[in-house]
Amino acid sequence: MVETLSWSRHRAAHPAMTLDTPIPSADPQQPGRSLFRRLAGQAGRWWKDIRTGSRKDEAPVTLKPFCFWPGKMSLLSDEGGTEPVPVPGYAFHTEYVPSMGGRMRFKVWLPGLTGSRGELLLHVNGISEEGVSLPSKVVAVPIEKLMATDGHYDISRLAERGYSYALMGTLTPDSDARADRIEISLRGGDSVEALAVRLAAAQREFLAAPGKGPLKKIIVKRRATLDLPMSQMCTSHQMAEPIYAQWCARFGDPPIWHRKQWEFVFILRALEYYGALRPGSRGLGFGVGNEPLSSLFAAMGCQVTATDLAADDDRAQVWNETYQLGGNLRQIHRPHLCDEAAFYERVSYRAVDMNAIPADLTNFDFTWSSCAFEHLGSIDAGLQFFANSLNCLKPGGIAVHTTELNLSSNGLTLDHNDTVIFRRRDFETLAERLLADGHDVIPITFDSGDNELDRIIDLPPYSNDPHLKLQLIRWVTTSFGMIVRKRPDS
Repeated sequence: MVETLSWSRHRAAHPAMTLDTPIPSADPQQPGRSLFRRLAGQAGRWWKDIRTGSRKDEAPVTLKPFCFWPGKMSLLSDEGGTEPVPVPGYAFHTEYVPSMGGRMRFKVWLPGLTGSRGELLLHVNGISEEGVSLPSKVVAVPIEKLMATDGHYDISRLAERGYSYALMGTLTPDSDARADRIEISLRGGDSVEALAVRLAAAQREFLAAPGKGPLKKIIVKRRATLDLPMSQMCTSHQMAEPIYAQWCARFGDPPIWHRKQWEFVFILRALEYYGALRPGSRGLGFGVGNEPLSSLFAAMGCQVTATDLAADDDRAQVWNETYQLGGNLRQIHRPHLCDEAAFYERVSYRAVDMNAIPADLTNFDFTWSSCAFEHLGSIDAGLQFFANSLNCLKPGGIAVHTTELNLSSNGLTLDHNDTVIFRRRDFETLAERLLADGHDVIPITFDSGDNELDRIIDLPPYSNDPHLKLQLIRWVTTSFGMIVRKRPDS
């Protein structure tokens, strides 16, 4: 018997197959969409999958084979229920798993498989949030072939962003196959369970790995705290420290479980701890938007140069439309933090492209940015900005910058985009480079937190409380702050 592959509607493979499905399959011809456009879309998804590495590094998630039709009898295994089969030949039907795009890989294992006749039809079904069903991918696998592989078979499909996918199995009428049980796993799904599995795997593996070579003493296994700030990520433990509430009170906000607020507190505390916040200190902020830090620094007696993209820069449009662009002093000023006279005396504004820092911006005691350098077009551009920001400092000056950290992968990530997601290895690359240049990289901890709040992943549309870790496309991310002191003899 020959293994066959076809693309069809569910009911094309079995006339009665969709009788009990909540949403019927869509017509594969999709009126109004030409064959060329459909093929071009498939080719585009294939190329994107190749570029992003096919999601092979993701940890597999176990699916429930009888979740979609609980209690229904399976013709393949006694694990199913006793109620009549929902469709002819029904063997299993997993839950639907959402996808943010890329290849979804289902792995089927049938321990104790017996039989020699017929075929197992595997259907990868897709459905949108609006209930629009995609044509199924159907693979007919001879039982003889399954017996030769000890009941193992893999099937994959290029997924479309915004759709959810499930795997269904049915037996042909002539099949005599039986199995002790049915086990199915998936790589490439983006359910809450899948995100949690990836996070847990990262915590066990690359986040827990010790530093090597020149980073052996720089990367440390310590709990991230604000009492002794290091280069570290956002965790709930820091938010529960008394010093967190004290800093929130200083910029006029009640403490909340939100990573953006943590970024402000982390920058303030790091600059305070390493001696940069004192009357007369000169600070340079990048991509300041409408954040409160410039006003707070001015109230503490610092001289501040606040910068952001020029309002007429095409890249600034999205920030301007969402009221996040700091285009002038009036937009930056927070009257409740610093009176107007002191603010305008101590704060100046300048339009600056972070990819091309003007050479005359020098001799500052500290520089900072809050979730800005991930928006420079690429990971390399962001790392180059960090290194360039040290040129703006006096010898011994402090740079504190926060950004996105990938908590799902140390390999595949989002790059060459309006927003990028840095990995642990990117910060290691940056640290090695800065150490080689003679700078003092404050020790790095990749402690990701061990409390219940640290395990919650906020999903779009975000609830914002708690919002320590979140799903960004298909990755789990959080905020990470890095602290570097410029070499004293530069």
